[in-house]
Amino acid sequence: MIHKISNGIFKVEKLFAIILGVSMLFSLTSGVLYRYILKAPLVWSDEVAIFSLVWLSFIGGSMSLKMQNSASITIVMDLVKGKLRQVLLIVGFVILLSFVGYILYLSIGWLSSPNIQVQKSTSMGMPMIYAYLSIPVSFFFMFIHLLDLLIQTFKNGGKFEKVGEEVHVS
Repeated sequence: MIHKISNGIFKVEKLFAIILGVSMLFSLTSGVLYRYILKAPLVWSDEVAIFSLVWLSFIGGSMSLKMQNSASITIVMDLVKGKLRQVLLIVGFVILLSFVGYILYLSIGWLSSPNIQVQKSTSMGMPMIYAYLSIPVSFFFMFIHLLDLLIQTFKNGGKFEKVGEEVHVS
């Protein structure tokens, strides 16, 4: 069940990443064209690009956890086999899950504070909560992906293989 949810979230993340990338490209290109060719700078293009980059960074981090593509030092894990490897993977996933859960908890508390509700972006006057939501949303996605990987590690003994875009624990 959690595996299907994680895969569904990953599909949404891929779509969202494409939309954000196109948004950055469009806003930066139009900002340059308007500023240097039409001599009428757009005030909103930089903010759209920055907010898109923030969202894309956090969503990309979640996607890298799902795909097991995040930066890691694997010297020890490459040498260890069998049950010890599974135990080390489980410990690593539990530590990551605890960290992600804690950041998720803190970010929800932070977004609940009254001063966040009234903040507006400088150029567009957009409520900043839309940009700040990137943190709890992406950390919630990370939590689901890590939970899925932890469960798969318990089931399959800690052996990972990549098949297409999906990580299978075998």
